[in-house]
Amino acid sequence: PQAPQAPQAPQAPTSKAVYGVAALLAGASVRLCRERPAASETALVRRAEVKSEVNYLALLTKGDLPKRIAIVIILLALARVGFYIPLYGFDVDATEEYFGRQASQGGLGFVDQLFGGGLGRVSLFALGIGPYITSSIIFQILTTITPSLKALAAGEEGEAGREKYKNYIKIASFFFALIQGFGQSTALSPFVFDNGPIWSLQITLQFAIGSMITLFIADQITEQKLGNGSSLLVFSSIVANLPRTIGATAAKAADNDTGAAAAALFAATLLVTILGLVYVLQAERRIPILFAKRLQDEASGQGSTDDAGQSYLPIKLNASGVLPLIFVGSLLSLPALAANYTKAPWLQSVAKSLLPGSDAYIPVSMVLIALFSYVSTFQVLDPKDMAQNLRKQAAAIPQVRPGRETEEYLREVLSRTSIFGAIILALLFVLPNLIELVTKLSTPNSFGGTSLLILVGVAADTWRQLQAELLMQQYSTDVDQFYKGRRT
Repeated sequence: PQAPQAPQAPQAPTSKAVYGVAALLAGASVRLCRERPAASETALVRRAEVKSEVNYLALLTKGDLPKRIAIVIILLALARVGFYIPLYGFDVDATEEYFGRQASQGGLGFVDQLFGGGLGRVSLFALGIGPYITSSIIFQILTTITPSLKALAAGEEGEAGREKYKNYIKIASFFFALIQGFGQSTALSPFVFDNGPIWSLQITLQFAIGSMITLFIADQITEQKLGNGSSLLVFSSIVANLPRTIGATAAKAADNDTGAAAAALFAATLLVTILGLVYVLQAERRIPILFAKRLQDEASGQGSTDDAGQSYLPIKLNASGVLPLIFVGSLLSLPALAANYTKAPWLQSVAKSLLPGSDAYIPVSMVLIALFSYVSTFQVLDPKDMAQNLRKQAAAIPQVRPGRETEEYLREVLSRTSIFGAIILALLFVLPNLIELVTKLSTPNSFGGTSLLILVGVAADTWRQLQAELLMQQYSTDVDQFYKGRRT
């Protein structure tokens, strides 16, 4: 008989746990080996995750950006030279005395500054871009009530429709240049040696041609994508008169006993206004965006969730920039120009009531700035186009259906942000003007809230566009270096 086998000792429960942990580690190791990218792929992932520092000074000397900056500077210089080319036949001393008297009385000083500073010199570019701004204001009003113009401006007929809309504005600006040129020649006829009908026709055509040359320069500046040409021309005019304005204001403050305190308060107010305007121009409402491709990649395990929530649609608090300020300043100056041309008493009273320093100037300007800012926002950003672009990119706003519902949602957001931005812009305009009334420290050529906001706004907008061009240059440089590294 076989000997009975000894009973086996029972396995310790820890051995099963060890086997289980080993199996889990083995499975995890196999999974890691499958999911781990190659060495080159790891480098690319890290390169994409690390945010590269942009050296703006180095990028200014690369690509075609230096050429475009030089073109803008040359065009601005040519525009300034045109303001010093005198027209033949005028008594220079008499015209300077006339416009100096008008500027001291608050008549045409602010108008001359907006239009470029050529009215007082009776130069070739005397009208500047004033006719174009007047035409733009009228077409902006007509666009809101005319469906055909609204369709052209909104781009429903494509890029050709937008170009047609712009050409309409330019053609109308030429007719306004003829009207303003004729009025200017009529107002200045007493200061001319031979002011016959032939002379009037010649001067009118010269004024109109000079205005269209200025408009051509503005278009060429805009094509460089470094700022709006019309805004930059107004900016250069204000900057050209800035030293004289600062000197005259400082001299006026020195003559008063409380001039130092008034000047300090005025300077502090300007600083607060500048900071507030920069904040308004940079502020934006960020609407989160989801892309179908990214969601599909994340669902299949091919995408990364590190950048989840980083895609958004930025809505500027003030999308129209400083264009409402330029429009309102030009619109309020039209009665002064008409009164100067026609010498009508009732027009002169209306012009005085709307110029800086009058009682109605601040409230009327506030209402018009808010109105133009609200209307301009929907011309710059069309909710329908934005909704269509999101749909073409397979993107959607969370909890909002694509199509009509997205359009209504964007319209509501734009309406709220534009109202808030318009109110803030109007308040920033009022602040320097109120301080002028309190301190009794007025500036020459009516340099106040409008001029200051135009200066800061145009500078901020130009820097933002220049920064975008520098970033595009950085991306182009990175791509070139990447392909260069692959070839080597």
